[in-house]
Formats: sequence, C-alpha cells, structure tokens
Amino acid sequence: MVSIAELFASSVFLFIYSGMLVLLTGVAIMRNHMSLIAEAKVTRDLVEVVNAAHTRDAAGKVAQLVLLNESTGARILTHDACRSDDLGDRKVWQNPKSATARATASYLGAMAALPVERHSLEGLRPARTMIEDEYRRLHKGLSGFGDFIIRLALLGTFMGLIAALTIASANIGAAQGSAADQSAHMRDFIQVLLATAANKFWISAVGVGCALIVQIYRTSVERAAHILRLGDAFDHALTDPEIAAAWCPPMATEADSDLGFVKTALLARISKLDLGPLDEAIAETAAAIKANARHSVITFGPALSRRSGE
Repeated sequence: MVSIAELFASSVFLFIYSGMLVLLTGVAIMRNHMSLIAEAKVTRDLVEVVNAAHTRDAAGKVAQLVLLNESTGARILTHDACRSDDLGDRKVWQNPKSATARATASYLGAMAALPVERHSLEGLRPARTMIEDEYRRLHKGLSGFGDFIIRLALLGTFMGLIAALTIASANIGAAQGSAADQSAHMRDFIQVLLATAANKFWISAVGVGCALIVQIYRTSVERAAHILRLGDAFDHALTDPEIAAAWCPPMATEADSDLGFVKTALLARISKLDLGPLDEAIAETAAAIKANARHSVITFGPALSRRSGE
C-alpha cells in the first residue's frame, strides 16, 4: 500500500497524469475539428441540391425534393412523390450520422407537411433558426468536455494528496533517536509533504488550463456558419412559387375544409346507424322473389289495363 502511495506521490505521476490531460484535450479538439469539416461538406452537398431546384422544371423540382428525402432519411410521407419512391421500391430508410443531415431531415418533414403559406404562422420560418436549433441539439461537439477534464484533473490531485497523507500517517511518530533528531526529521518530513501536496495541485491547474483552451476553441470555430448558409438556401428556395408548389402541399381552401368536415360528419353518422333490420328485410324480399320466379313474370313500368289484358 505504501509503495503504491509513493508512486502516486512522486513527480513521475505528476508529469504522466498532466500529459494524459493534455493528450486527451488535443485528441478531443482534433476529432471535433474533423467532425466540423465533415458537417461542412454535408452542408455544401445539401445546398447544391437546394440551389439546383431553381433551374429545373416542375418535375425536376420534385426530383430534388425526392433527392433530399433520400440523402437525409427525412421520411417525407406527406408528399406523394417521396412516399411512392421510398415505399414503392422498398428502400431501406437511411439514418445518416451527420447532425446536419438529421437536422435537415427534421426540417423537411415539417416543411413538406405544411403549406408554405402557413410556415410563418407555424414558426417554421426562417429555416435557419429551426435547422440551427436542431443541429445544436444533435451535434454536442465539445460541450461538457471542459467539465470532464476538470473532474479528471481533480481526481488526479486527490489521488496525489491521499498518497502523500498515507505516507505521512505511516511515518509520523516513528522513533528517530534523540528529541532533537526526531524534531529535525519531522520538520524535514513536513516540508517534503507540503512540497508534494503543492506539486499535485499542478494537475488541477493543467486541467483548468485545458478547459480554458477548449472553451476558446469552441467560441472560435463552433458558430455553425454552415448551418446558416443551409437555412438561407431553403428560405430562398421557398420564396420561389414553383419550388414552393412542388415541395409543399397546396393550401386548403375554405370550401375544401367545409366539404371535408361534412364528409367526416356523414361517415360518423353512418357508422352509428343500425342497418341490421334493413339487411334482413332485403334478404326476405330477395328470397320471396326467388321462390315465386317460376310462377310469375316480373314487369317494369305502368300496370296494364284490364281491357288491354283481355
């Protein structure tokens, strides 16, 4: 136990643990930077698809929406073209890892389900706001890493302090000859103990420094500028009446709403009717007609007069 404590209390532990904190911070920043590069690439691809719709005909504009549906896994089942394309060919739904693609899929699902005239009313415009909020929810980046690295640094500091106190408790009070020798030994021992404890607080200082570096990095690079460009591209596209007509359902008129209401009410009323007696009466009439069919002649039209019959 004392040997392990001596290892944690040594200067080697200080350098190794501090180096590990710096290494973890560097790896986290590098991975996050690579992730941002990948997200920016996805944004460029999506912006190209959106902008290409401006130069296409009506069928081409619908094809661009289908392409967005496929590339983002948007599951746009409210649009006939996307629904038939995805379910008709039995394609496997895509679940992209990109936060940009998933945020775009969320926006597309809301956009294609609501008439463009109601986008402002429903809070779906501007697109940049909705996509950015969803992107930040999905792409955590380095959020929380600063707290993690500080907690890890505090763990190393407490491990060193516990080790130093363990060594102190094992050596304090040991017989060292005369009182003067024992006093000198205790003075030297306390000096070493305080120096060791002070060294371990350098681990906490390194952890706080790494957290500050991460915060400065996040402030400088994680502004989601690529998401703003993507949102602007969607907003610009939906200002084109032809694209809006191809990507969004038509606005239901008041007459359509009234007709739908009446149809729903009629179906509800019919579903509550008991048609059993009517079915029985029809069945009895059909049976009677079938039984008398051999002896009677069924005629249609006005009945013949008795004179004409003679």
